[in-house]
Amino acid sequence: MASATNMTAWDNALKIYYQDKPVIDTVYKNHPFLSLVPKNPRFKGKSMPIPVIFGRPQGVSANFANAQSNASATQVAEFLLTRKKHYGVATVDGETLLASQGNEYAFLDAATTEIDQTAKSVGDALSRQLYRTSDAAIGKVNNSSFGVTTLDLVTDSDALNFEIGMVLQVSATQTGGSVRSGTLEVSAVSRDATSNQVTMTGNLSAGISAIAQNDFVYVQGNYDAGVSGLADWIPASAPGGTAYFGQDRSKDPSRLGGQRQAFSSTREETIINGLGLAAREGGAPDHIFVSFTDFIALEKELQSTVQREVDPETGSGYRSLEMYAPYGIAKIIPDKDCPVGVAYALQMDTWQLATINETVSIIDVDGNRMLRQSSDDGVEIRVGFYGQLGCSAPGFNCRIALA
Repeated sequence: MASATNMTAWDNALKIYYQDKPVIDTVYKNHPFLSLVPKNPRFKGKSMPIPVIFGRPQGVSANFANAQSNASATQVAEFLLTRKKHYGVATVDGETLLASQGNEYAFLDAATTEIDQTAKSVGDALSRQLYRTSDAAIGKVNNSSFGVTTLDLVTDSDALNFEIGMVLQVSATQTGGSVRSGTLEVSAVSRDATSNQVTMTGNLSAGISAIAQNDFVYVQGNYDAGVSGLADWIPASAPGGTAYFGQDRSKDPSRLGGQRQAFSSTREETIINGLGLAAREGGAPDHIFVSFTDFIALEKELQSTVQREVDPETGSGYRSLEMYAPYGIAKIIPDKDCPVGVAYALQMDTWQLATINETVSIIDVDGNRMLRQSSDDGVEIRVGFYGQLGCSAPGFNCRIALA
């Protein structure tokens, strides 16, 4: 005969055992380039000039009269940096705020968690933008039909740029135009899918009736509002005469717009060529940032020809490959925000992320870290970024095509 007192009978009398361990944050935490790029928290005032010498006086000759008559001035360019903004807002109602205070009552403190996670979301967005152009696109539409909830991306790995709860807009033009009417909200993301990577709360055509194949995708409010990232400072093709932070880079596209290395037969050979190109022009890139896809392929390709280490300089334990360059060692570091198929060989002391105060901080200019909500019993917390990426010697850095 079975026992009368069993788990079913005592279900309402038994407690639930909770381990006294922190809840693990599975959201992307490490952003190597964002972490390693030198920070300048004193970017106040209207703008910040970055002068660049890109030519020396040419009054030089074996004949004194010729040297005298051909005397010229040092060529000095100026990038006049202006700031971009990015915000994060978190709200917590009063009951949740109070009920979650104290380790014995909740796994997480609601206020602390929401502040931290909102700041990290701003950091996530900033890290994505640092690799891209200022238009701030995070993907491109590949769908041919739109009466569906799933968004298919042209580049599969762009799924890494999407998060649940994001509100999206699209535009037919990557920059200089306008967004289409309507929005979409992300409800699910398949990060390793080869099609239909992002699911919306409703049909694509219901949210944005004019959405079309090859439209560019943006987080709502971000169109043409991103920082000028590596893809702007070192574009895939030589820059023309269009002013960039007030400077015509066509006067010397390499020294003012960085070096460009086309793909050779292997990733290894291409990177070596790119490092050699930068060294020829006077640069000494010490870090090479690549996607995880390219990092894994490189490690297989390089095998025993490189050193492997955990980078002690970062404090975050970024694993790197060490490659011998013409001037020393360059560390190859994977960054999930770096686009697949491109590597950026950077001399880090030529870069700075210039901001007002800390890179991402709570907006408390009135002394209040939390604001009472006017129409609810809760609080609102605001975090912000005010800054821009700058480079004092673009020609010492190289964009390397890996495919």
